[in-house]
Amino acid sequence: MTQQGQPVAGVVTAPDRLQAIQMLTHRGTFVTDIHACDNDGSQRNDGVAGQAGGDIDFSMLKFRGGMSGRHRVSVFRQLAVALQAGLPLLNALEIVRDQGDSPAVERVLDDLIKRVHGGEPLSSAMEQHRREFTLMQVSMVRAGETAGVLDHVMQSLAEFAERDQAVREKLRSAALYPMMVMGLGVISIVVILTFILPRIMATVTTTVEALPMPTRVLLAMSEAFKSPIGWAMMLGVVGGLGWFWYWKRTTEGRLFVDGVKLRLPIIGTAVTRVAVARFARTLGTLSAAGIQVVEAMRIVRDTLGNEVLGREIDQAADEILRGQSIADPLRASGRFPELLIQVIAMGERTGKLDTLLTQTADTYERETEVALERVMSVIPVLFILVLALFVAFVLAAALLPVMTMELS
Repeated sequence: MTQQGQPVAGVVTAPDRLQAIQMLTHRGTFVTDIHACDNDGSQRNDGVAGQAGGDIDFSMLKFRGGMSGRHRVSVFRQLAVALQAGLPLLNALEIVRDQGDSPAVERVLDDLIKRVHGGEPLSSAMEQHRREFTLMQVSMVRAGETAGVLDHVMQSLAEFAERDQAVREKLRSAALYPMMVMGLGVISIVVILTFILPRIMATVTTTVEALPMPTRVLLAMSEAFKSPIGWAMMLGVVGGLGWFWYWKRTTEGRLFVDGVKLRLPIIGTAVTRVAVARFARTLGTLSAAGIQVVEAMRIVRDTLGNEVLGREIDQAADEILRGQSIADPLRASGRFPELLIQVIAMGERTGKLDTLLTQTADTYERETEVALERVMSVIPVLFILVLALFVAFVLAAALLPVMTMELS
């Protein structure tokens, strides 16, 4: 299409599809359909046209994994650059797809291109991929389409996704070491009870009734591990853990587990800091995109990662609909820091809610890093302490009979 909206057709010589689009864009022609062709102008059917024109049917691929956080950041960043450079949305999507380094990215973008080419708004097309795009991202894109500032919205989404990805990586790092210590501890306990302890006790000639209490307890545990009853108990424990994993995904389970997280010492502080930082960053980003406060609050609640705090946000949104300010119901809940509430109240009075919330998010993200470092330093110590106490118990139970035999 020309800049005046007239359809045109022709042939351009270029080394690849991307450079062909760039050449036509510089001439003031916007590409709606392009494919590779032979010297006589006929479309190729040997597979090259599919690679150049984007006609590959990605639904035939076996890979069905979703986009990672890093890929999502890259897609938003490239779309922002392409749109700010003046490329039409369809061309921008095709260029980003061609530069994708993941089958999942290519598959998702290929579907977005087909839907946008068929007349759907980008937000509606993204809404069909809820695994890859959150409600917040879809809502912001819809607001950008309405206001005609989609390029700025993409830039904000890229920056938000980068910060959110950094926080998630810190959370994974904080949980990795404690989980490794706990796993090694469980394996060590099983090895000691199953293989080491029976060999030690084989050298003891004292009757079981005459053994010290710690030794008898440990022997009973060792026999349980090797007996059918012990295996049944282990299967029961595994089944109980599976049931708990399923239950905590229900509404009641999420409320209970998330409430416990908030009440735990040290861990509760870290969870609260992460949620507050996400709340401030998301609400500030949505406000800057022009989304109404009540709608923004409904979206924010799904980004906190805590159902208890999400319920408080829902109640606050209901109070706002009744004419309350944002700060008052948040203060009444008692779940949010006073600094955040004062910043929101000031933002409402001055009309700079988005700017102040973004600055507050920076502050809480720094506090989040400190809280996570504290968790990373305390939890492994607790696991190691519990493991050391159990090892000391095992040593005492194994050595007491030997010492009793020598004394006798």
